[in-house]
Amino acid sequence: MMVMESETIMSRDNTLTDSEDLYQIALLIDQLKHDETQLRVNAARQLVPIARALGPERTRNELIPFLNDSVDDEDEVIAVIAEKLGELSSCVGGNEYAYIILSPLEFLICGEDSVVREKAVVSIETVVSKLTEDQCTK
Repeated sequence: MMVMESETIMSRDNTLTDSEDLYQIALLIDQLKHDETQLRVNAARQLVPIARALGPERTRNELIPFLNDSVDDEDEVIAVIAEKLGELSSCVGGNEYAYIILSPLEFLICGEDSVVREKAVVSIETVVSKLTEDQCTK
């Protein structure tokens, strides 16, 4: 859980963020690890706000690896994750780093559930459309 020393802090993009907002993000992150499936589904639906709150570097270094480790979750949860990953390009630092999102999606397109695979394919198409030709050939 995040600890705050003051009521507001300056975020990486120089906007003021209330400690209550950060507390809500910390709760969502905790819910991504919760035993109850529905809480994980609800938290997964909030991946974009979580990633924005973490900032690009922490999203790349912490959230994406966490999602890589979460691909063996319930189908309901990973279907939402597969869908939301396609929306994270701007949250990882823009198109320059969008390729990082492909890692968890690679696992998801190999899964058993067809809904998860379909959502992963759509997200891969979204991410790849933002990559340069050089990034696609690496």
